Amino acid sequence: MGDALKNLLGVNSTTSSSSSSAKTSSSSATPSATATPKASSTTASASDTATKAAKKTTDNATSSAADTLAKATKAANQAAATATATASPSASSTDTPYPCPTHDAQALANAQAQDTSSLLPDTPWTLKTDLLTLTGLDYKGIVEVRTHNGTVKKVLKFTATGVDIKNLHQIVDGPNGTKSHVQAAAGSTSTIKDGTVTMYTESLKGNLFGLIPITFTPNSPPPVNVPVAFFTNVTVIQAGQFGGTLTVPGMHVYNSN
Repeated sequence: MGDALKNLLGVNSTTSSSSSSAKTSSSSATPSATATPKASSTTASASDTATKAAKKTTDNATSSAADTLAKATKAANQAAATATATASPSASSTDTPYPCPTHDAQALANAQAQDTSSLLPDTPWTLKTDLLTLTGLDYKGIVEVRTHNGTVKKVLKFTATGVDIKNLHQIVDGPNGTKSHVQAAAGSTSTIKDGTVTMYTESLKGNLFGLIPITFTPNSPPPVNVPVAFFTNVTVIQAGQFGGTLTVPGMHVYNSN
C-alpha cells in the first residue's frame, strides 16, 4: 500500500529515485522559498512607489483645489467689489446714473422747445412713492419747457399708457414755506389710465427694477428706452404732467408748514 501511495503521488520506491525526487522537490522548493522574499521586496517596493505616487497625486490635487478656491474667491471678491462700485453711485454725485454717462452735452444742446397744451407751473411738485410702475413707456429725450413766469428749463420727457403708484404722496411748495399734500390711503395703489400721460420730469430718483440706484436728470438721462419699468423708494420732481385720469384711493389733502 505504501508503494501504491508512492506511485500515486509520483514517488519511486528506489532510494535513488526518492533522493532524486527529494532533490527535485528541494530544488523546486528552494526557488519558491527564495522567490517569496523577492516577491515581498517587490511588493514592498511597489507599495512604496504607489504610496509616494498617491501622496504626490493627493498633494497635487490639494494644491490644485486650494489654488482653484483661491482664484474663485479672488474672482468673487473682485466681482462683488465691481458690482458694489457700479451699482452704488458716489455720495458726492447725486446725479450719477447707471450705467450711462453722467453728462450728454450734445443732447442738452439739441433740446427742442415743447409746445405744451398750457404753460407749466412755476414751481415743480414732488411725488414720493414706494413703488412706481410705468407701462407703455417711451422716453422722448431732453426737451425745453416754459413756465408761467417765462422761465425756460430743460427736462426729461416721458410718455406712458399706464402708471401705478403705491402709497402716493404728492407735495407742492406754497407761499411762505408752506406745503400742500395729497396722500393716498396707506397700502393703496393710485393709477393713471384712460389715454397717454405725458410727463416732464426734472428728476427721477429710486431703485430701478428694485435693484439699481439711479438718478435720472437732464444731466444724467436714461441710457436706454424700455417699454416697461418699475422703481422702488421713488422721489420724482415733476415740472408738469398732462393726460390720463388719476385715481387716488382714500385721498387725503392737507397743508403743512
